[in-house]
Amino acid sequence: MMRLLSENNIAYKHNKTEGNISFYGPDGKLNEMLFDGLDEPEKIKSIKGLTGVWIEEATEFRESEFVEVDLCLREPGPSYQQVMASFNPDETATGGMWLKRRFFDHIDPQAHVHKSTVLDNPIASIRADYLKQLNLLSDETLKKIYRYGMWAAPKGQIYDWDVVSYPGDDYPFDEIFYGGDFGYSVNPATVVRIYRRGDEFWLEEVVYQTGLINQDLGHLMRAGLVADDAPVYFDAAEPKSIEELSRMGFNVKPAEKGPDSVIAGIDFVKSKTVHILAGSENIIKEVARYCRQKDKDGNELPKPVKFDDHAMDAIRYGIATHCKRGPAGFAIFSQEAVY
Repeated sequence: MMRLLSENNIAYKHNKTEGNISFYGPDGKLNEMLFDGLDEPEKIKSIKGLTGVWIEEATEFRESEFVEVDLCLREPGPSYQQVMASFNPDETATGGMWLKRRFFDHIDPQAHVHKSTVLDNPIASIRADYLKQLNLLSDETLKKIYRYGMWAAPKGQIYDWDVVSYPGDDYPFDEIFYGGDFGYSVNPATVVRIYRRGDEFWLEEVVYQTGLINQDLGHLMRAGLVADDAPVYFDAAEPKSIEELSRMGFNVKPAEKGPDSVIAGIDFVKSKTVHILAGSENIIKEVARYCRQKDKDGNELPKPVKFDDHAMDAIRYGIATHCKRGPAGFAIFSQEAVY
C-alpha cells in the first residue's frame, strides 16, 4: 500500500517484513532505504549499490564495525556516497572514545561535524517536553551531554550488569514475569521480560517505543509473546492505564510505592545477580548512564538521576515487587513491607 508523506507529498511504501522503505523522489526516480543491524557484518558486505549509510546511536558501535560499514561504500558505484553517524557525546559509551578521538580531537578533512541540541528539534511539543526534562537535571555531566551536546563522562553507575546470550529454552528457569513503565510522546512505553532462577535474573527487552496509546502497547505486548497469566508490574500511579491493559486480558499489577521505595528497590535489585540478554539495546544504553545524584561537592546521594530511566524503572518494578510479594501478597524473599 502506498501512502503519502505529509510534508512533500512523496509516495512511499514501508515493508516491515523486509525492513525497507521505497519511495519516489522529486526527480521521479525510485529510491530505497534498508534497515538492518551489525550483528552479522557479512550481510552488510553483500549489499551492492549503496549511496549512503546512516548509523543511529553510533556510540554503541565499535570502531571496527564502523570500518566494516565504511568499506561498503568504497567499491565503485554511485558518485554520491556518505556515512552519517548520529549520537549523544557520551565518552563512557562503547564507541565514545574512538568517535571523539577520530572526529573531534583532530580535524578529519573527509568528515563534517554537525552539532545540534534539543533546541533544533522542529517538533515544538516534543522540544518543549524534552527541554523541560533536561533543564531539571541535577547531574551536570548528563546535562552537558544531553542538553548542550558536549563531550562528558558520566560517573557513579548504579548497576554493573553484564550482557550475555540467552541460556536456551531448555534452561530450568523458575519463572518468567515482567516489569513495565508507561510513556507516550517523549518517554517510551517499556516492557521488560524477567527470567528468574533463584536469586539470579535475566532481562530481555520486549517493548521500548514512544507514541503508543495503551491499546498499541497491548498489541505489542501480545506480539512480544507476553502470556495472559504472566504477572506484569507497572507504576501504581497509572491506575487507568493498568485497568485498560487488564481489560485486554493481561495480568497487570501495580508496583506499589511507599517512603523511599526507589532507593529501597534499587538496593534490593543490587543485591541480586542480574544479566542483560544480548539484543536488549535500550536496557544496555540506560544502565550505562543510570547513576546517582550528587550534592554540590560532588558526593553521591542515594537517589538516582531522574532521566532516561524507563527500563530501569520497569526492571525495579518487576524484580522488587514480584520478589517481595507471594501469590497471596506475602513476602517470599523478605519480611519487609511491600512497596
